[in-house]
Amino acid sequence: MAAIPLSTRLSYGVGQLSDGVKQSAFSTFLFFYYNQVLGLSGSLAGSAALLALLVDAITDPMVGQLSDRLQSRWGRRHPFMLAGAVPFGIAIFILFSPPADLSQAALFAWMLGGAISVRLMLTLFYVPHLSLGAELAKDYYGRTSLIGYRVFFAYAGILVTSVVGFSLFFPPSEMYPNGMLNKASYPGFGLFCGMMGSTAMLLSVAGTWRSIPELSKPVITGNESTAWLAFIDVFRTLKLDSFRVLFAAILMFATLAGVSQTLMIYVATYVFEFKPGHLAGLASSVLIGIIFASWVAQGLSARFDKKRALRICVITGGFFAFSPQILYFGGFLGQIDDALKFTLVFSVNGISQIFFIAYMILLDSMLSDSIDEHQLDCGKREEGLFFAARSFATKASYGLGSFLAGIGLDIIEFPKSATPETVPVEAIIKLAILSGPVLLFFFIATVLISNRYPMSEARHREIMGAIAQREKLEFKD
Repeated sequence: MAAIPLSTRLSYGVGQLSDGVKQSAFSTFLFFYYNQVLGLSGSLAGSAALLALLVDAITDPMVGQLSDRLQSRWGRRHPFMLAGAVPFGIAIFILFSPPADLSQAALFAWMLGGAISVRLMLTLFYVPHLSLGAELAKDYYGRTSLIGYRVFFAYAGILVTSVVGFSLFFPPSEMYPNGMLNKASYPGFGLFCGMMGSTAMLLSVAGTWRSIPELSKPVITGNESTAWLAFIDVFRTLKLDSFRVLFAAILMFATLAGVSQTLMIYVATYVFEFKPGHLAGLASSVLIGIIFASWVAQGLSARFDKKRALRICVITGGFFAFSPQILYFGGFLGQIDDALKFTLVFSVNGISQIFFIAYMILLDSMLSDSIDEHQLDCGKREEGLFFAARSFATKASYGLGSFLAGIGLDIIEFPKSATPETVPVEAIIKLAILSGPVLLFFFIATVLISNRYPMSEARHREIMGAIAQREKLEFKD
């Protein structure tokens, strides 16, 4: 099978930068902005994030199925990807630019409406873009490589958004020692996020446009359900054992990530007592993962198989991710100076990112293998439907993570607009428990679920051989 040109791999991958921008903007900044800066209660802020997912529950599979069936000279995926690009940037700018002096109800409505708009525009691009990757790369190891580009740019988006946000838009000042509390900086930050996300989408559309003639064509049988009820078809994908395991693993892992990212600023500021200037440096630890994760994913899957590689990645990543909390409760972090503490947390966080990013690369590669199994069973490729289910699992879990984080902050009665000096010690300990031992449940569930994946490399070879044989017979007929 011919190798995918580097320009196509880069063009495909850069599109995922937009999702990284959204993830960082939502998980790191949006919740803190509405909760700590604008004064929206944690429960309402978390509820807005969760309710926005009700729209995703319908639109993700609907867009996936529409893109599976679309017949046009511009292919199945690109028209949708193009339609979401510019509106995405506008929506995220509006979300970070609410009018002044809104009531709690109005502020909740603005956050909810803005979050729905951003998610809807991202869905138009994101679901067809995921499906496009499964069409561009069809072999067992080639998929892992191509998905590595996509995941690389996703985390690059998270990195750039976080570092630029902390260092350029929210630096400490005399008026705002904690720059994150500067309300006036958020509209400009929203504009930056919107421009970067929309530009990445447009570059991806333009760079992969020439591949349209080589992509799969829709297979219409006449028995398809209406696209407006496509979310019901998501349950059909769960009949496949391999995909059901992956769906559950993504659900648990993304919930873990959603809670962790939402609480990241709180933990870094109040538990580890890092200064605002340290936050950009801490966020940049993901660069370690970006650089090495694809190599780790490809190396482990080639040395073992994807299932065993998946298990190695999640267990190793979890060990390093929970290390700072273990050291905190053991009293070690309180005995070292700030420079050493920052170096330690930065290092273990970077190492955990290597294995967690590799874990996501392997999950998506395995998902594409499951689509091949579905094609063998049903006779048609429905990448859009499967990746819509994957997209919803990811976004639903991040939303659930924000919701749980908001509820948790309200339960521990964590104060708003607080500095580390004014927060009671009891509240800080409760925050550390929330971000450590409580999250351990989701991590253990992720490990147990990942271990149940049934497909091996040998089984995938059998599937691809059977598909090729059937297509050969159909061609002769």
